[in-house]
Amino acid sequence: MVLDPLSSFAIACNILQVIEVGTKVLSKAADYRGADNGVLSEQRDLRDVLQSLNSLNHDLQLSIQPQGISAKQTPEEIHLSGANNLCLRLSYELIALLDRLKLKDRHSVFDSLRLSIKTLWHSDKMDTMNKSLSQARDNLNIAFLVYMNSRQATRSSQDELLRTTTRVESSIVHAINSTSDSLQSEIKSLEEKLTGIDLDSTQEIVTQFAASHHDLLKLLSDRIDMILAMQTEFQASSDENESAAALQRILDSLRFPQFGERRDQIAKAFNETYEWFLEREKPATRNWDNFVSWLGDPSPIHRIYWVSGKIGAGKTTLLRFLEDNLSITKHMLPWAEKTTVVRASCFFWTSGNQLQKSISGLLRTLLVQLFEQTPNLISRVVHPKKWQTARLGVAHTIDWTDSELHDCLREYILHVTRRSKVFLLVDGLDEFDGTDEAREDLLDLLVTLPSSDRVKLCLSSRPWNIFRDALGSFPQVKLENLTQNDIRSYIQQRLYGNGRFQRLIGYDARAGAELVAKLVGKAAGVFLWVRLVMQELLKGLRDGDSYQVLLRKVDEVPADLDDYFMRLIDLIEPQYRTEASRFLQIALYQEEEFISLHSHSLLDFSFIEETDPSFAFQDFYDFHDLDFLGDALAFRLESTLRKLNSRCLGLLELGPSHRHSRLQELEGYVDKGDDLGSIADMYSSKIALGDVQFVDEAKVYATARSSVTFLHRSLRDFLLTSKTQDLLHRYTTGPFDARLFCQSARFAQLVALNKSEIDLDATVGLASYLLCTLTTSELRESSVAVTIATKLQPVIEDMTRFDFKQREELSGWYICPSLDSWEYECSSFLTLAIDFGLYPYVRLHLTPESIRTKEGRPILDYLLRPRFPRWHTNISVGNPLRDTSFIDAALSFGANPNQTYRRVSIWALFLCFIADRLSTEGSDGTFTQEASYLDVLKIMIQNGADVFLPRDWLSDPAYYESIEGDSFRDEEPHERLQQRFGELSPATPWETETHTVYALSDVLESFRGRLGSSVDLLIDLAIQRQVLYGIPSAGLTD
Repeated sequence: MVLDPLSSFAIACNILQVIEVGTKVLSKAADYRGADNGVLSEQRDLRDVLQSLNSLNHDLQLSIQPQGISAKQTPEEIHLSGANNLCLRLSYELIALLDRLKLKDRHSVFDSLRLSIKTLWHSDKMDTMNKSLSQARDNLNIAFLVYMNSRQATRSSQDELLRTTTRVESSIVHAINSTSDSLQSEIKSLEEKLTGIDLDSTQEIVTQFAASHHDLLKLLSDRIDMILAMQTEFQASSDENESAAALQRILDSLRFPQFGERRDQIAKAFNETYEWFLEREKPATRNWDNFVSWLGDPSPIHRIYWVSGKIGAGKTTLLRFLEDNLSITKHMLPWAEKTTVVRASCFFWTSGNQLQKSISGLLRTLLVQLFEQTPNLISRVVHPKKWQTARLGVAHTIDWTDSELHDCLREYILHVTRRSKVFLLVDGLDEFDGTDEAREDLLDLLVTLPSSDRVKLCLSSRPWNIFRDALGSFPQVKLENLTQNDIRSYIQQRLYGNGRFQRLIGYDARAGAELVAKLVGKAAGVFLWVRLVMQELLKGLRDGDSYQVLLRKVDEVPADLDDYFMRLIDLIEPQYRTEASRFLQIALYQEEEFISLHSHSLLDFSFIEETDPSFAFQDFYDFHDLDFLGDALAFRLESTLRKLNSRCLGLLELGPSHRHSRLQELEGYVDKGDDLGSIADMYSSKIALGDVQFVDEAKVYATARSSVTFLHRSLRDFLLTSKTQDLLHRYTTGPFDARLFCQSARFAQLVALNKSEIDLDATVGLASYLLCTLTTSELRESSVAVTIATKLQPVIEDMTRFDFKQREELSGWYICPSLDSWEYECSSFLTLAIDFGLYPYVRLHLTPESIRTKEGRPILDYLLRPRFPRWHTNISVGNPLRDTSFIDAALSFGANPNQTYRRVSIWALFLCFIADRLSTEGSDGTFTQEASYLDVLKIMIQNGADVFLPRDWLSDPAYYESIEGDSFRDEEPHERLQQRFGELSPATPWETETHTVYALSDVLESFRGRLGSSVDLLIDLAIQRQVLYGIPSAGLTD
């Protein structure tokens, strides 16, 4: 980059300002001992700024170089160049001085004293620099005054300069012009004196001029300093805003729709329970490692604490209790003395989607919480390319691999522990979804994470062998051995808080104690069992059971949870068993091949009376049945809750909304901390819909989006056993198609939401979910997929009336890249079907007519550059270029590989796409889709793709909206070209002054390092074409 003299003059002024600050900083003896790496922060900043400015200021020399071999510099240019050289020399001297004043050992007291004295020894040098600084300012100002008044910068050329410069540079020009207007004759005289004299005499004349016009030049210098200072302040503010936006984009890229959902569904600890766990003194009778003593220990032998317990012992509730109640002053001292503690938690959930039970979800959840507490560290610990992408403002395009997340967390730990300490809670290791090998990887990650005593972890799991082996040597507690008092307290509060129970035991206090003791003994430390039995006893009290009946019920209730669950299913009334089975089979359904929309909502279950799972895709279905804007929705939800209560007997729970909609946020309705309890509890505790009045539509809608889940993970495990599955299928005369039912229910919701326009985010999410389900291995090639896609087409096309690009709350859905680019790419449902890999639909609608009439982005480009290009992930969504038959079909239907899109051929864009993928995919040197690369390249070459390609095409950003974005947008064209293809040699016969052209054979050769000898056949095909058609295509000569 070559700067004009004005820009370089501004940079030179900035350098002189930095030098002036530097001499002031170094003119005082400083406390070097506290300096990081032996360098004062002021020195380090000065040095960095000067080096950056020097790099730019070198361009001043180039900007005033004479053009042409015989051209010579004018005296004005010579003097301006000399003034600039003095500025650079001073800056280099200051950098050298800073380097000499660097402390070798930051912990050496002697060296600190020596450097302080050495700073004073250099006071003479700094005095000299101060004098030189004054001279340099005068020289620079005078030189530019003369230059601007010379014939090299006439008034007309100055006017042109003003039209092309920045606001700051224009201000400088006005300042110089106003000064030169009052010195016209003096400057003219000075200009004449500088003509025809030797360089040695120049300084004397300039010094005399500076002395005689000292006040005016000082005023000019101050004005320029003020202008530059204002620009610095403005730039700092602009940079701050840009950084803040980038921080938010990084956080958004880590979040997922179900972020925090599991934590919000965990019931808070009952009154006065678990408080013993936070007592510092360890009771002598209890065989467990005191948690607070471990947490407060400044130098613990082990940095991990393990909470173990059998099913239903209350491990998750305990960790939620710790998250809510841990205090630095009460529980973390002296470990956390005089420091901050950064905390984060993650609750694995086997009933959730893939991210809620995977390493990726764990790392994302922890990083978001940690980053939110220390946002200043984000730019330092994320990969530079991701940070640059975030600064560019590219939405929904920052993708993360597990290894990248892992590296980011480790880098964060290294940085944050320099000044703070870290405490992490991770619950439910047994709910992690994976093989034993994957669990070992998870344990290895967690066990090695606390690399110093500044990091501590609290983990919980069932006492499986794999966890015993990895965590058994750490401080621990076996929860079911220590919760008897908590269980007793819970039972007493629930029973004695019931008015009818108080009346029952009014005549015999010992009777109540007998029932409590029987329950505590039979519970064996399992809170879940107690909770279920208490629901049954309280219901019996409400229905008139006597004390003796209550005792008999406790005796009859199985102590084993699985036996108890089977008993509940047997208690379901026969006329309700079919619907109950459908309820439970729907609740069991979850997507494995992509990150699902959310857990099942109450609104999903409101369609339970539809006996045909495909109800919404039938021609006769009436979509008017669901209305979000009327009173009918409240009645619909209340009826659904009553059915769940009577059919499932408390086996399912109602939790908070899966994702806050804009409507909920505006109304401030949902409190994510509320524990809504089970359906049965809702009636007894007056939280049921029947007891809550719907005062506004926001409250109704929030309830509709509330999630319905199993009361405990163990229930899901029980329902998945072969015995229970056989029983459920018997009630529905075979397996119920829960996926098709959910597709129908959510399609009906999509139609209603699109019409009502009350929640665009949920509308987009539902559309994305439905498209994703059609790409799963089970449905991708089915006729059902065509039927559903055909029904979806008019709804999604109608959705495109919204301006998605301007809606910041829309992020994370797979469909977003397609919707964001819909208008400027002139997309259609056919191109959306290509994006998502809806193969049967594409086969029906990909025709010569669709190829010929497509405006904007050509259909062939959609096929060549898919929205979901990251092939090494296990997500099946989208068309990842695996099937070349559609490319063959498009070419046979008349698609032109050399058609241009945004002034670049489709073929060149595809080559850029491949090069970008090869630089980011398969870091281990392997490629799962190597055959696809080679096959498509061969097809394109055989169908007439250009064999000579201009540099402008191959260095194009080649940007398009995809699920992972484009990592090369921010680079200069020559850098981008080199990154993609290495050092290419121009095809000499076709190189001109305006075009540099490269041969396809050389481009393909650059792929050899990643694709190996397989490129030989392609290179041979390219060379044959190059020999036969040794001219560029018509596209190059337009």
